[in-house]
Amino acid sequence: MGAADLVPGVSGGTIALITGIYKELLNSINSFSIKTIKLLILGKFNEAWEQLNLNFILPLFAGIITSILVFSRILEWLMINEPIGLWSFFFGLLIACIFFLVKTKLRYSLNSMLYLVAGSFFSFIVTQLDTFSNEIPLWYIFLAGFIGISAMILPGLSGAYVLFIMGVYKRVLLNIRLAQELILDFNKEKFIEVASELGVFVFGILVGIKVFSKILSWLLDRYPDKCIAFLIGLMLGALIKVWPWQNQVPKLSGDDPSLNISVLPNDFLGGSPEIVKAFLLMFSGFILIYVIERSKILLKK
Repeated sequence: MGAADLVPGVSGGTIALITGIYKELLNSINSFSIKTIKLLILGKFNEAWEQLNLNFILPLFAGIITSILVFSRILEWLMINEPIGLWSFFFGLLIACIFFLVKTKLRYSLNSMLYLVAGSFFSFIVTQLDTFSNEIPLWYIFLAGFIGISAMILPGLSGAYVLFIMGVYKRVLLNIRLAQELILDFNKEKFIEVASELGVFVFGILVGIKVFSKILSWLLDRYPDKCIAFLIGLMLGALIKVWPWQNQVPKLSGDDPSLNISVLPNDFLGGSPEIVKAFLLMFSGFILIYVIERSKILLKK
């Protein structure tokens, strides 16, 4: 989930949904309440631990945080130096997720199909929004965290891409990298700057995930078939964003945002289309999801 959330166009929620932990994740987030705080104040740590489902939450979030710290530099390098390979892998992964969810979760009814189309259209529109960047105040960083985490827990709707659209994606990645460097080369002024921005961003994430998970859990309980269809639609609409071959549209002026259009490998203008490598990595992404699915079945047995 951590690695997926770092990549614009891919969602950690997709990984949670395909691995079967999505509903438990939402329920665990929703379990944090005033009652939990009271239990902690009264020293009833065992009850608080059980109510928060920390046997599930702690390993999960430890994995996410570790992945972000480990892969933030790697993915940053891959997006610059190996974009076709990176997007090919995630395209295959996303295709596999859609295939398995359609096979196991989707109900074939008119209502479900309408919600699937609606989810696809909504996700497609989001991926076509222009990106922008300018001077970023702290309140805007909080807002980006609040909105970004809402998208991150939605399968198919990339929180990283939402941050990219809002113009804070590179800033967040830079701050994560600087925070790691400060451990070895401490600088008080730089620490205050990085800590304040990352702190406000994380606070936005905590508020956003609490608010949004409550709404999403309510919808999944009340309208499970429609929600699943809409979520699969979100993933379908996101496919165009992770298509490996994209040409940049020429800018009319220097202030215009960078725009890309998906093209066939033969029409790719960014050098060699690397077709063999691309399809091998697509297949690898697909196989990875297949292995996860088989492992899930074996664990249940």
